[in-house]
Amino acid sequence: MRICVVSYHSSPLEPIGVGYSGGMNVCTSNLYTRLSPSCTVDIFTYGTHARVMLNDSATIHYIDKKNPVHFAEEIMQHHTLQQYDVIHTHYWLSGIIGLYLKKVSKIPWIHTFHTIERFKTIKKNEVRVEIEEEIMRSCDVILSPTIREKYLLTKHAPQAQVIAIPHGVDTTRFTARVDGSSNLLYVGRIDPLKGLEVLIDAVHMLNGNVRLDVVGGPSHKQGTLASIKSYARDVRISFAGPVNHNELTGYYERAAMVILPSYYESFGLVALEAMASARPVIGFEDTGLSETVGNRAGILVKRNTRALARAIAFLINNKTARHNLGNRGCRAVQKYDWSRIARVYLKTYEEIAKN
Repeated sequence: MRICVVSYHSSPLEPIGVGYSGGMNVCTSNLYTRLSPSCTVDIFTYGTHARVMLNDSATIHYIDKKNPVHFAEEIMQHHTLQQYDVIHTHYWLSGIIGLYLKKVSKIPWIHTFHTIERFKTIKKNEVRVEIEEEIMRSCDVILSPTIREKYLLTKHAPQAQVIAIPHGVDTTRFTARVDGSSNLLYVGRIDPLKGLEVLIDAVHMLNGNVRLDVVGGPSHKQGTLASIKSYARDVRISFAGPVNHNELTGYYERAAMVILPSYYESFGLVALEAMASARPVIGFEDTGLSETVGNRAGILVKRNTRALARAIAFLINNKTARHNLGNRGCRAVQKYDWSRIARVYLKTYEEIAKN
């Protein structure tokens, strides 16, 4: 099987936790290194680098074309489109390229949104909303990481075929750790959508009894980081900046719990990493965490700063609860191992190509 993958705005090899790089990069790099060796995968992304072999069967091709149409034309100029069994685009910007490729080929087009603008609870980019709805109408199959998102997608795009396949976690890298401290851990970009200010407010309510470690860099301008540091001046907080994904395990080991205060979280890869590390997760109910974490691996609360602070305080003062939630999460997360998820993806690719 030959698979054409478009990850226009970010390479699978991009450093995690800075700019627009995040969970999607973790997904694409882990998925396409674990598909069967019988697959040939060409991954097209924006950039000026020479092509890179992700492994023996997956190659990253960099295309120096910012215009999506020119990007698509470059793919067709150097690669025979008809050689592919499926096209899989990731994120809405790649979906624009998918719209063009769909017009010139009959190859089944699969799309994963990763985040969907219409479902966000903060101010929306209406142009993006319109483009995403066109993608929903035009692609052959949408892959969704959660049943919750699948329901929302079928509600807004009833004509679309939506298949739910969760993202995964590397359970050989992230493993159960001894509960070593009372530190709180936030892993993610410093971005308004991620709700770090809400977490800082909650920590402030705890009267300085805890330390918050923040791992990740700003999404856009450095001013975002300066603003957050100023906002958190009365809180015991450390900023590690972007950290190599291989080095994250040490941060999970030093944490008592992991907190995801996002306004919008389609899935929550960080939650899986925390669960695999036997760390309880705290987050909000109205997100994708309701499926991955639920009430078995952490505490999900209504979107309320005081409720968040109460959940943090409860786990700080209850090591037994931390231990029990962490162990339950570690057992539950095994079904999300990337090797298993990759087999589900491969079977899905084969069925879509056949049908």
